[in-house]
Amino acid sequence: MNFFYNIFSHYRAYYAHGRPLQKYAGIVGVISYPLFYIIYTKFIPQPYENLTIRIIAATLCLFMALEHYWPKNIKRYYLLYSYLVILYCLPFFHVFMSLKNNGNIVFIADSLMAVFFLVLLTDWRNTLAMLVVGTISGVVLYFFTTSNPVIPKDYIERIPTFLVIVIGGSLFKFSEKQLEIEKLQVKTTLAGSIAHEMRNPLGQIKYSLDSIEHTLPSPRSRGGDQPLTTPQLNTLYRHLAQGQLAIKRGLQVISMTLDEVSAKPIDPAHFRYLSAAKTTLKAVEEYGYETEGERQKVQLHVQEDFFFKGNETLYIFVLFNLIKNALYYFKLHPQARLTLTVGPGSLVKVKDTGPGMSEETLSELFQAFKTSGKLGGTGLGLAYCKRAMQAFGGEITCDSVLGEYTAFSLRFPAVSSEELVAYEAGFLQQARKVFARKRILIVDDQPLLRQSTRLLLKGLEVEVEEADNGQQALEKLQHNTYDLILMDLNMPVLDGYATTEKIRSGAVPGAQHIPIVAYTSESAYMAQVKTQKVGMNGFVSKPCTQIELLEVLEEALLQKAAKTPLVPNAEKILAGKTILVADDEEQNRKILHCYLQGWSVQVIEAEHGMGVLELLEAGAEVDAILMDMQMPGMDGLQTARAIRQDNAGRRIPIIAITANFSLQHRKMALEAGMNDFISKPVEAEELKEKLLEVLVSPAEVAARAPSYKEKPSGRTEEGERTEKSIPSLSTLAASPGKARPLLNVSRLDGMRQHNAALLEECLTVYIKQMAAYFVVMERQIAEKDFPAFHEVLHKLLGNAGEAGFYALHQFIYYEVYPEVANQQQWPSEKNWLNTAKTLYTQTVAAIEEHYLTQRPGVTLHQNL
Repeated sequence: MNFFYNIFSHYRAYYAHGRPLQKYAGIVGVISYPLFYIIYTKFIPQPYENLTIRIIAATLCLFMALEHYWPKNIKRYYLLYSYLVILYCLPFFHVFMSLKNNGNIVFIADSLMAVFFLVLLTDWRNTLAMLVVGTISGVVLYFFTTSNPVIPKDYIERIPTFLVIVIGGSLFKFSEKQLEIEKLQVKTTLAGSIAHEMRNPLGQIKYSLDSIEHTLPSPRSRGGDQPLTTPQLNTLYRHLAQGQLAIKRGLQVISMTLDEVSAKPIDPAHFRYLSAAKTTLKAVEEYGYETEGERQKVQLHVQEDFFFKGNETLYIFVLFNLIKNALYYFKLHPQARLTLTVGPGSLVKVKDTGPGMSEETLSELFQAFKTSGKLGGTGLGLAYCKRAMQAFGGEITCDSVLGEYTAFSLRFPAVSSEELVAYEAGFLQQARKVFARKRILIVDDQPLLRQSTRLLLKGLEVEVEEADNGQQALEKLQHNTYDLILMDLNMPVLDGYATTEKIRSGAVPGAQHIPIVAYTSESAYMAQVKTQKVGMNGFVSKPCTQIELLEVLEEALLQKAAKTPLVPNAEKILAGKTILVADDEEQNRKILHCYLQGWSVQVIEAEHGMGVLELLEAGAEVDAILMDMQMPGMDGLQTARAIRQDNAGRRIPIIAITANFSLQHRKMALEAGMNDFISKPVEAEELKEKLLEVLVSPAEVAARAPSYKEKPSGRTEEGERTEKSIPSLSTLAASPGKARPLLNVSRLDGMRQHNAALLEECLTVYIKQMAAYFVVMERQIAEKDFPAFHEVLHKLLGNAGEAGFYALHQFIYYEVYPEVANQQQWPSEKNWLNTAKTLYTQTVAAIEEHYLTQRPGVTLHQNL
């Protein structure tokens, strides 16, 4: 009994995934058995035919074809029933009929057909079992119903053919099954890989939310304001930035995982030249650490910066994988540390003092879908790291000693100075077309920084004006028009955040559209979230190369202003409007309802297109309709056509919402009468912009929009200089040796070539200012005044970069400032201040020797 149970279990497993083969076999049987009876009696007469057993076979097949109509209480027996039907209709029926017809050629062909069907409908075990049982049953019935039974010789000679069909068919089907299993494994691996890789960003989001909850004041039962302190606000912004970065990186992980599984080649068309030091620092800062303790275990050392050609996102993803793999084992090795070292040469080294790896593990490390002992790991990340490095023209290798360390080496092809110069020339040629006759307002409280920024814009035929602070910038906007504003964030009187907020809110009529780019020494980690909040269009860190600055400015000019309302007081315009939201997904409607309710918009909801028409026919007055394009029943396109056919609905703005916005979908939506489109997931600011576009009349938009007037260039003597005076990317790439050079020679030489007197003036002021900053910082450290210390360190960092104090700037930027700005804590390096003083003193000596004809009146640097 167990034997038959085991055999049948394989048959059950064969149909475990809901294959409809029995139903289609039943349909074929219902038709073929009566049909062949007619053929074999009327058109091709055979020695023997039996209507009874054919009617039985056809009836059995009929019930097998009608599976969906079986009563529920007996449907559980369907699989057993189909097993018996196949056994009767194929091996038993055809063996019996072949023997009755003396094994003639017609019924031998029928038997071959039956074997083919049997191989298709069952697994190989049940194919053999049914053949044996069906053949024996057919032979027994033949002997009982025949007076002189004889097994035809021709029929016996066909047995090897039957066996070949069974074996060959089973093997072919087995190979097909293996392919299905492999495809399923790939899908399973893909799902597992995405789930595994998403743990880190999701964990970071949870950590950020927990931290935000901890920072918020305790709730009160009574109403009343609960103000937050500045440190609390900074903490909220920091964790908000971490959460946004986690979401961004999580989406990138999914995209890259899909590319890896599909073996999609990496497109080098969008590669650009990147600073290894800056990009590595960005990866270290943006990684989603689970705790502050994890962050403290990761250190970055820059021995020598270099440039490589690649994709920033891919490179950061490579480092994320290496950091994640190292931190995974730190839980079991709490004393382990991770160090990322940039240089010397075109090399980035990622070394941890964790458990290390064996030689066997190393040999399989970069193979796809291999993992080195991590629970739930897929190994997909390291395989992608290898592909990314190969796409950059480099390589990734690993050296490890079990129980001591693991070190990954990222080697990049060297980029020559000639290659960088050629790239710069091509970029500047294109930039001149974009910036020609543009008017730019530089807003910064430090005159020397404004002057150095002017140098970066020379040779572009731009007209540059300056403002000392945000209030002065607003006054200039009252009387002048500008194409772009380059704004510092930390300024007296009115800072960059408040100034931008005033501009975006319409404080200066006609100026709310102007692209505004933040230009500051603050870390991008937190400042970007703040700048986006107030409506800035870009962010660039001081100091930067000319190309780095122009790339951000060009993007701000060419793309539509991000998160800037089309008209001031947008919420007031939307307040009181009635919007009809049509989507079959309740959660989608809730999200849209939440956005709209926040702007005091009245919301009406419908689950499908017919519901929209019913509401409109009932007299609902709406100002606009947000409608999903794909809904059950009447979809968005059909609904839009119906609305447009009605006179009352012809003027109602309709905005299509869908996750699939191909050109074809856009064309179909426009042809159906829709006014605009929003892609899912819907962002609040984008939704607000779209509603304003369809609700505000074109005349009102034109009246409110800024009118940019092109003025003559008005080039000064300085404007006639060429870009040869501009510091280039190759400045840092050519730094020899392991130690950082004290001076940014290219920057200083360019400034001296442009205006030697100005250079001396700037350097003299910078030297005195930085000396004063050191004195002030020492006092602030003693008084433990962290906010004031942070502000002064920020100024020191900016001055060092602009003055060409390369070694000092790099030291503070990479090894001191990240802790202060991002983690809001004092520098952990004990001797950092002495190191900074030494670099300052050495740099001043070099400056005095090579760039100053007269030394400063007071050598403050010697008193440090």
